[in-house]
Amino acid sequence: MGALDRRIVEALSGLDWPVVTPVMKLLSATNEIVFLLVAVGVAIATRRLALPALTLVAIIVAGRVDAVLKALFDRPRPPLSDAHVHPLVALPPDPSMPSGHALTSFTCAMVIGMWAPRLRTGLLTYAALVALSRVYLGVHYPSDVIVGACIGCLLGWLLFRGWLICGRALRERRPALDSRGE
Repeated sequence: MGALDRRIVEALSGLDWPVVTPVMKLLSATNEIVFLLVAVGVAIATRRLALPALTLVAIIVAGRVDAVLKALFDRPRPPLSDAHVHPLVALPPDPSMPSGHALTSFTCAMVIGMWAPRLRTGLLTYAALVALSRVYLGVHYPSDVIVGACIGCLLGWLLFRGWLICGRALRERRPALDSRGE
């Protein structure tokens, strides 16, 4: 995967297309905000306000998982290990593997997409574009974003399932509390 990773990043490096580059920078800069806004919109539409809180939890947990994995992998970013790669944005100081943007985007896409299944395809497509932006901008290898996306999907699924299990446990416990007059 290393040679293919390097070839893809080198091919994209420095393209700086006038229309594509600003879009990629925007995707990269706004991913968490977009997911929070979608969660708020869904919450308002469904009158169930828990989704924005769960999305915020997803962002925080994804960030923590990303930090732990970056410390474990400690992979240098493409421009630090390949002189042919010229990033189009400031190079983040942390390691490259996994892509935090991909991990967070796919975590949020899964959480919101499981809550609102009709939105799932659009959310996963948006998350994929965010992940692609990181390779296009020259700050990640393709394998970084693939690993981030896979972990993000799993994490999002686990968070949503955990949310359901906790909610079910609270609902089952409530009648017992009510019968005691509390």
